[in-house]
Amino acid sequence: MSRNYSKYSEQYYPPTPTAKTLFWRRFLPFQAWRFLVLNWRIIKIVVRGHS
Repeated sequence: MSRNYSKYSEQYYPPTPTAKTLFWRRFLPFQAWRFLVLNWRIIKIVVRGHS
């Protein structure tokens, strides 16, 4: 059973983000919080590596 897909059919494009996803991507307090969490995790890894 072969499927013939055109070169630019819908399945080749990523899904469009939902309104909720776009909100969280643009919400600066959330971005700041995630930035701090990520940096904290990196600091823990580096400190463990130097101990």
